[in-house]
Amino acid sequence: MTRNRLLVIALLLIASAAWLVDAMQLSPGAAFQERDLQGLDALLAARTSFEASVLEARAGLQLSFDPINRAWSSLREATAAAETLRARGDIYAPAAERVELAARALESQAAAVEQFKTDLALLRLSSYHFPLAADALIRRAESDIRRQPRSPLAAELATLAALRTGVERVEERPASEDMQRLEHGLSKLQTLRASLDDHGREELDTLSGHTRAILERRERVDSIARMLVRSPVGMYLETARSAYERSARYQAQKVGALQMLGGVLALSGVGVLVSVVLRSVRGPRP
Repeated sequence: MTRNRLLVIALLLIASAAWLVDAMQLSPGAAFQERDLQGLDALLAARTSFEASVLEARAGLQLSFDPINRAWSSLREATAAAETLRARGDIYAPAAERVELAARALESQAAAVEQFKTDLALLRLSSYHFPLAADALIRRAESDIRRQPRSPLAAELATLAALRTGVERVEERPASEDMQRLEHGLSKLQTLRASLDDHGREELDTLSGHTRAILERRERVDSIARMLVRSPVGMYLETARSAYERSARYQAQKVGALQMLGGVLALSGVGVLVSVVLRSVRGPRP
């Protein structure tokens, strides 16, 4: 083989090696992989914080909705995270798809989150005012016993006392039997409304309103809380992170293989070039 041909081959091998190293862009790839994983970890942490905040708010351990709002705001970054992963290329498509599923699930839950906060705030309000309204009517019934032993309200003192105790029991641990008894007690008290004066009717209406609000919102708040905590968002994000790690490992293996190929090409090119130089130094054979 002539020296010129060997020189061309050497240059082609070295150029191919340089092109492979440049095409893979190794350092930027490692940098964006680290950023993407940090973004997925942030979403997972926000999901954990959101679930804990929902449960703590329902249990009365958090009186403010700020932790829920902060976690929810962080979770809404899932849409942008999915778009970023899509832009990384087809190799990261499985991870992007899982994050998109999480983003769509979050979007469908937005109204439920607001409903949860509204109902829980009103439930807390009714839970605070209910015993005050119940005690006011009980005092009126006890006063009637002393003044008018045969008054309709005095005859239902036991019903009032049972209602007060029953609501507290339902707030702690709802049961269908207890709720039915409360509904029956409310119906009995409503039959007394016409016999009460204006102030008494107002007290009865307040008591009935708070009782029904507790019965209705207690169940609805718990149902929404269960739905939010059991939603598949966390699972989608966890599988997205696992898929991303698999893709990143595959990408690293591919980069490593191409890097090795580039090294072989470079060494081969250098070897051929050295061979050409040695031939030139030795000169033509006699």
